[in-house]
Amino acid sequence: MESGTLGFYGMSKDPKTNEFIMVVQFADRGSLKSILSQDFSKILWKDRIILLRDLMVDLKYLHKLEYCHGDFHSGNILQDNDEDNAISHVSYISDFGLSGPADKQNLGGKIYGVLPYIAPEVLNGQPYTKASVIYSSGILMTELSSGKPPFYNRKHDFNLSLAICNGLCPKFGKGTPEFYKKLAYRCMNADPNQRPVENELYDIFQFGNDSNNGHFKDEKKFGYYGREIKEVFDKADDIIPYISVSYKQDPNAIYISRAFNFTNLPKPVNSSLVTSYLEKDENDKGIIF
Repeated sequence: MESGTLGFYGMSKDPKTNEFIMVVQFADRGSLKSILSQDFSKILWKDRIILLRDLMVDLKYLHKLEYCHGDFHSGNILQDNDEDNAISHVSYISDFGLSGPADKQNLGGKIYGVLPYIAPEVLNGQPYTKASVIYSSGILMTELSSGKPPFYNRKHDFNLSLAICNGLCPKFGKGTPEFYKKLAYRCMNADPNQRPVENELYDIFQFGNDSNNGHFKDEKKFGYYGREIKEVFDKADDIIPYISVSYKQDPNAIYISRAFNFTNLPKPVNSSLVTSYLEKDENDKGIIF
């Protein structure tokens, strides 16, 4: 099932500030950030792949309009119960306040967002693009694997932005499948032109979901048979109960959108770890899984 959009009920206006607000459908499960902190041990890999697939559907619609999301992070991803399936949930991208046409972004020289999710080229002063949203998707993939916010144990300051430009990526959770890491690192490639696009990611996540449901056992796509993907996910599911999601957050790790104005950052490069995964992918002639 493809994701849709939250119901839109109208607009209101603050009489004092003249600011507009949109009144939309209530997402009863809340944000992905809060869901991960409360229910991580209950979220199987099939649920994570479905969520990522749903998000790619929304990005496909948004990018088709030549718009890009300027604040893509787990706090802006909402879930609602699926009315047609009591045990299923639907995921939505929300908060489009910083979104706009890719060729008409002017934020006065400042960068807005949640620092760990901001692509390195944007930290360097480039505008948000479709590719920068894909980078944020890669960061989100690490968070889905670990249950912990990216860089929770570091100050979100210039030093972190410097490390990101030098190729630092968040860590994955224990038991994360190697093909999943490879795909996330492709999304976090320092070169925006080498990142996958949302249509490709949708196809990959859809095949991963179908395979995990027992379909396409003998069909090979992206380098793996469906039965092999299911076996890997089943093993990864067995490890989930043993993954600790407790952590001590640095008081200066801030997960709300704010303005940054960094200067003198180096040209973004990949770390040796990311490079090793990308070289594996290149040697496999584009194979994702």
